[in-house]
Amino acid sequence: MRVAVTYAEPKRQELLEFDVPEGTSAEEAIKRSGILDKFEGLDLTKNKIGVFGKLAKLDQILEEGDRVEIYRPALGKPPKKKRAARKPAAKKAGGAGGTAAAKAKAAKARIAAIKAKAAKAKAAKDGSAESPAAGGDDDKAARIAAAKERAAAAKAKIAAKKKAVAGKDEAAESPAAGGDDDKAARIAAAKERAAAAKAKIAARKKAAAKE
Repeated sequence: MRVAVTYAEPKRQELLEFDVPEGTSAEEAIKRSGILDKFEGLDLTKNKIGVFGKLAKLDQILEEGDRVEIYRPALGKPPKKKRAARKPAAKKAGGAGGTAAAKAKAAKARIAAIKAKAAKAKAAKDGSAESPAAGGDDDKAARIAAAKERAAAAKAKIAAKKKAVAGKDEAAESPAAGGDDDKAARIAAAKERAAAAKAKIAARKKAAAKE
């Protein structure tokens, strides 16, 4: 089968065509061509090879009509490709004006929410300030009623004791009279307690109505 081997320098190039048996590798074809003797510095361990412009290995088996190319080593670094400048992003419909309007609207909404929250807090504070005062008055009235009840009960007991001491002898002779005095004292104390309880209930109802 017929193959070719080629190599080129700036001022000289060679293209050698010849016949080789089937199954010949690229390396064997290069050596058979004698091109290594025609150019100094050719080194198959440094120079890359290819077949019709595509990189190939030395042990690649050639086919009829293949052209083996020996490439010169690249000198220096290949130039970097310049990236195309990015195009500025297209502005959305409405532009900056639409964005500014949206921001202003959001700011107004935040201010309105803050004002509403402040008003709610103030109302809660005013309500809590009024409730303790009302509750304090009701508690005070209940305490006064209870004190009156205790005072009345104490007076009744003192009166009963005085009567018992004064009429000790009479009480000994007629125990029914002493029993009536004690009973009267207990009734008076019960009435005072009932009055205090009513005052407490009224105070609680009044506080609940205010809430």
